[in-house]
Amino acid sequence: MEQTQAGKIPSSVPEVPARGDTFQAARERLNERLAGVGEQARDAAQYADEAVHNNPWTSVGVGFGVGVLIGALIAMAASRGSRAL
Repeated sequence: MEQTQAGKIPSSVPEVPARGDTFQAARERLNERLAGVGEQARDAAQYADEAVHNNPWTSVGVGFGVGVLIGALIAMAASRGSRAL
């Protein structure tokens, strides 16, 4: 079951990478990804803040519309729940 180096199947135990190294590398990659996601979230929050400051009444209108939509969905769900009883 031994293959060449291209197959990457180790022929003995010492050739298997240590778990600590693998976990450390995975942790480093995860931290890099989280840092990137955090940076994108900060950029999105900054963009949203600027958009609201540049268009305050549009933002109020959108917020009102979303609130009405959520309220209507909750009212519909509540009326269906009371009919089932």
